[in-house]
Formats: sequence, C-alpha cells, structure tokens
Amino acid sequence: MLTELYVENFVLIDSLRLQFGRGLHVFTGETGAGKSLLLDATRLVLGGRASASTVQRGADNAYVEAVFEVPAKTLAANLLANWGIGTEDGTVILSRTLYANGRTTCRVNGRTVTVQMLKSLGDALVEMQGQHESQTMLTMRYQRTLLDLYGKHEDLVDAVALAYRQVRRAREQLAKAQVSERERAQQMDILQFQIAEIEAAGVEPGEEEALRAERQRLLAFAKLQTHIDALLSALEDPRVGAIAQLAAAYEESAVLSTKVSELSGIDEMIASARANVEEAAFTTNKFASRLHVDPNRLQEIEDRLANIRALTRKYGPTLDEVFVHLATSKEALQELVKHEETIAAYEDEVRVAENHYVELAGRLTMARERAAKRLQAEVQARLHELHMVDAQFVVSVERRPDEWSEDGQDVVDFLFSGNPGETLAPLQKVASGGELSRTLLALKLVVADIDEVETLIFDEIDAGVSGDAALRVAQMLRTLGRDRQVLCVTHSAQVAAAGHAHFQIVKETLAGRAKTTVGKLGSTARKEEIGRLLGAGVSDDTALLHAQALLESFRKDTMAHT
Repeated sequence: MLTELYVENFVLIDSLRLQFGRGLHVFTGETGAGKSLLLDATRLVLGGRASASTVQRGADNAYVEAVFEVPAKTLAANLLANWGIGTEDGTVILSRTLYANGRTTCRVNGRTVTVQMLKSLGDALVEMQGQHESQTMLTMRYQRTLLDLYGKHEDLVDAVALAYRQVRRAREQLAKAQVSERERAQQMDILQFQIAEIEAAGVEPGEEEALRAERQRLLAFAKLQTHIDALLSALEDPRVGAIAQLAAAYEESAVLSTKVSELSGIDEMIASARANVEEAAFTTNKFASRLHVDPNRLQEIEDRLANIRALTRKYGPTLDEVFVHLATSKEALQELVKHEETIAAYEDEVRVAENHYVELAGRLTMARERAAKRLQAEVQARLHELHMVDAQFVVSVERRPDEWSEDGQDVVDFLFSGNPGETLAPLQKVASGGELSRTLLALKLVVADIDEVETLIFDEIDAGVSGDAALRVAQMLRTLGRDRQVLCVTHSAQVAAAGHAHFQIVKETLAGRAKTTVGKLGSTARKEEIGRLLGAGVSDDTALLHAQALLESFRKDTMAHT
C-alpha cells in the first residue's frame, strides 16, 4: 500500500508531499490544472518512461519518492528478497531522480537498481488503469494467472509445472544419448585408447609417493657410498693404506724393540693400532655390503615417475584423479556399448513424462474452462450494474496441444464487445478508454479477494458516463476501497463524493510562472468542489445541497457496512 508520495521539480510541481491510507482517494481539479502530472510522477517512480522535458525549467533534476507498506510473502516481497534488499517493518522506499540531461537514477531502500527492476517491483505494488496506457492486467500471461487464482488451481498449476520440467529433463537426457553413430564410434575409440594407456602403465594407488621416497633414499645412499669408498681406500690401499703402513711400521718396530731398551714395547702399541684399524675396515666393509646402490634401480625409478607424470599431464593433476578418469571412462564406454538399450530406456522415460504432462495439462484446461464460465458471468453482471448492458465479456480458454510450457497448453484471453453486432476481440484492442477502465473495475471487484496488488490507480474511469451509471461507478470504487487502496482522478461529482479522502489539484500563476499544487480538502471545501463538479446550469445553492446529499449518501453507505 502506498503511504506517502513526494514530488520535487516535476514540470509545474515545485514540491509536494502527500500521505495516503487505505480506502478510495479521489483527485479533482479544473481542466488543465495538472492532474496528469501527479499520475506521470507516479508512473516515473514505478519504472515508467522518463523524459528530460519533465524536469522543471531551471532545476538540475526532478525527484519522485514513494513509500510503500509491503506484506510478507507477496510477489513484491519475493522480488526484494531475491535482490537481497532488506525491509524494515515491511516499509519499502522507491525513488527516482531524473536529470536535465536525460540521465536517471533508480533506488529501492537506498540501493541503486535498474529501471527494469524498478518497473518489476512497481508492477507488483500498483495496478495503474489509465486511459491510454498498457495495463499489466491486459497481458495474456497475467490473465491466465488471474484465472488460475480465481479458480483456485494453484496446486494443479504447480503439478503441471513440475511435470513440464520432468519432460524437459527427460528430453535433454535423450538428446545427449542420441549422438550419431560416427560420433559414438569416435568416442568409443578415444575412451578405449585412454583406458588401455592407463591400464598398460600398471600404476597402483600410492605408487608415486612410494617411488619418490625410494628415490630419495637411494640418492642419500649414493652420497654415503662416496665417503665409504674414500675411507676404505685410505684404510686398505696396498701401497698407502693405513693397514699396509702399520704392517710396515710393525716390522720395523719389532726390530727396534729388541735392540733398544728405550723402544721396548712400541711393537705392541703399533700392533694394537693395526688391529683397531683392521677392525674399522672390517666394520666399514660389512656396512658397505648392505648399502650397495644398484644404479639400474635408480634409473628404473626415474623412468617410472616419468610415465606417471605423462599420465597426470593428460588425465589429471594427481594419480588419484587419473584413477577417477579411468573409472568414469569405463562407465562412459559401457554406456556407449549398450547404447541402444540406453536410448530405449530414455525414450520410455520421455513417453511416460509426456503422457503425465498431457494428462495434467488436460485436467488444468478443464478446470480453467469451468472457472472461465464463472468469472465471465460475474464480470458480466458487474458490467450490467455499470449500465454497460450491451457489453459482452468472455474469458476464452484455447487449448493448443502443440504448445508446451510450465503454464500448461492453454491461451487465456479476455474478450470484449461493447456494442450489439460487434465481434468479440481481445479487451485491450477494442475497448475504449472508459469501457476499458470500467471493465477492469468490474474485474477487480470480482477478484478483489485473490489479487494481492493492494494499490489501484484509475485515471478518469468515469469518462463518458453520467447519471446513474456514474453513481454505480462511484459505488463500486468505494466498495473496492474498503479492502484495499484506490486512487482515482475524476471529473465526476458522484465519484468525488464516494472518496474516503478528497484531494484537489490546482494550477495558479505566481510571479509570472504557472505552478501546480495538491491539497487535501476538508468537509466544507470538499462540498464546494463537488458542487463545482455538478456543472453549469445549476444554482450555487442547489449544487451545494446536491453535493451535501451525495456526501451524506456515501457516509450512510459506510455506516451500513461498518
């Protein structure tokens, strides 16, 4: 529901702020006062077309802001949730700035949005019924949705949508399976080659890590072997090795120890050193025999790791992913091998899904046809109340078996004929502005309990009607305003008197410049404005009495329904 509208620097409007509640709000004024400006500003903030010419002369920009209360779980609330725009206590602020250079900025709760997003939200919040504009309600998709809501087909509509998605999925699976025989043969050759290459390598899980560890160990052993060889050479070389040198030293010491008393015993010391060196050589040789590194094994490891790297480059960054590729390739090959069986199974799935969809879509068509008869009868009755006795309103439901969608196979169209002998045609194509507005008013009254759009705006719905017909329009607008919010620009005294709130639009010239203002009327001013609307040829006193009587009649109507 629209709670506040603020307009600034918009054509003849300097600045105005209006506040609204539930009920029927009427707007009146002299011809040319600028009633259309208010609607144009409202259209702008709801995502309508923008023109730089509407920016007030001398101003940098025009600005329009609208504050709405948005109930939870409505289309508008869902849109906001999908966009990630939060609301505080269900309050949503739409704003649009139009610059003199034609640039425009749209915001919802302070967040910048596109014009299309603003329009989508605006369509979910407000239904505008203008004399010469395209109404959301007149689109065939909306009419079908409205018929389903009226007929309470929501569960069946959801079932049809689910069945359609199942058909689409089954068809997609079949299409993927239905590759040409040439493509299938090529795919099988590729898969067979890849499987053979991986299996021929004979790789095992964890083998790469084990090989790398073994290579590291062998390389470390190779480094030790160099030191061992040098040590054994130093100990065992027959010419310069420690053992040979100690043997020569022992022979000399043996001679000296017997001839020189002071050198007695040195032969034993050298013999002991020789024994220790020989023990060291023995221990080293024993370790070296176990440390032997086979150079061929190291080359085998390098070759094996190179093979593994070749596999991982082609089939996955790791050996584990190579195994995954092998498994999926075998599965894919098996599917291609049993291609005909798979195709037959998918074809069966498609047939079952299609039959299920057609059965549900047929049930939905019958439900729509039953609801269409009830809906058109109720709207027709309302049109007669509006003195459109020659008008015909028909809800057409046409089954198109070759057209499949989540919404079923039906084209729903609201058809209208305004005069005897005229052919029924889509409502938006044949109805005049007044006929269109009144037909939509009748429709809104019928679907008031199911239509979640809370704010309705009618632009001169009373055009071309007077007398009792105008009174019935007024009564219906007031009835509609009991449960929702209705804004109506009118020239009719009856409609003006029916309003729960009355605003007057005035154009005046100040300092050589025209200016449009809007003000809410009190009881006295309202009576005078309704008297003016009653037209020339009626004395002022009589017009005021008539105005008072109209106001009283609608006040009594309100009390009767309290």
